Amino acid sequence: MALTLLMLLVQLSFAPVAAAAQPYFQGKTVKIIAGFPSGGGVDAEARLIARYLGRYIPGNPSLFVHNMPGAGGMVAANWFETLAKPDGLTLQYISSSSITQQVFGVEGTKFNLKNWELLGSIVRSTSVALARPDKLERLTDLSKPNLAVGSRSGDDSWNTMFLWGAEYLKWNVRWILGYGGGSEMRLAFQRGESDLYATANLQALRELTAAGFQPFVQQGRLSSSGLFHRRPEFPNVPTFAEVLDKKRPIGAAWQSYISWAGADGAGRPLFAPPKTSRDVARALSEAFTRLEGDKEFIAELGRVAGDDAEILTVKETEPILRQLLTTSPEVQTFVNHMMKKYLQR
Repeated sequence: MALTLLMLLVQLSFAPVAAAAQPYFQGKTVKIIAGFPSGGGVDAEARLIARYLGRYIPGNPSLFVHNMPGAGGMVAANWFETLAKPDGLTLQYISSSSITQQVFGVEGTKFNLKNWELLGSIVRSTSVALARPDKLERLTDLSKPNLAVGSRSGDDSWNTMFLWGAEYLKWNVRWILGYGGGSEMRLAFQRGESDLYATANLQALRELTAAGFQPFVQQGRLSSSGLFHRRPEFPNVPTFAEVLDKKRPIGAAWQSYISWAGADGAGRPLFAPPKTSRDVARALSEAFTRLEGDKEFIAELGRVAGDDAEILTVKETEPILRQLLTTSPEVQTFVNHMMKKYLQR
């Protein structure tokens, strides 16, 4: 009996060690919220992350995507802020629209990305603007018919080039709103229904350039230093910040531009809920970072998001996101002024 008791004590002494050695995520399921319908870019990238991320999370949990569309991602973001449990089992993959919704105080916004646990981001190159060469002289000649910019609603980050161009460089532009998406805007541009067009899609840019359209300004990617950098594929096309040069505004006017035009620089971040423990958040962010070295994932990312898509770690994303979220009532007032003045919104 003494021997049996001794063996029981030994087993009990090792039980906590065995329990502690079991990874937190083992046998669990992680849900990734996508605030857009299935079939779009955010959904496709979220599903790609869900297929690969579990390889690198200790315990190798299964992952799946839950679509929660509405109001450009706002419905999902509001839900995530207040109802997602901080246990690391519910994550959210957002687009840049959630960033601008918070920065500009869009009605209905009830979330604060500063409170969320950043895990990393997927970023791609930014937009380049094109025009027919014979029309470019009209851009700065107010005596000529103005150039039409086709857009969905004017909220696109690339549209800031034309808005700030009209305000500070007196660009001779007007807007045609209501297009359903990028393909419709491109077709209207090629048909001559609009005069100016911008896209980040490298294949589209190459095709349009080959067809005789001229790239004349690019958005540039916002860096942690606060500067906008040219795309390597278009080294001779200036960023809009470079075109502004000494006419660049200061204060709220420039912070508004950074927060809007630079939103693409933070890419599409992946978050854990507010108050997630540091250990859980660290395990998730380290797993996301390891996707960089997964050749199979990177190859699929190129097919899903474009050859220029890449992983940004927390350390790379955080300083950019901090710049974007540095806002004030003056920034929101200035954006509303620009919307009302040029887009009648």
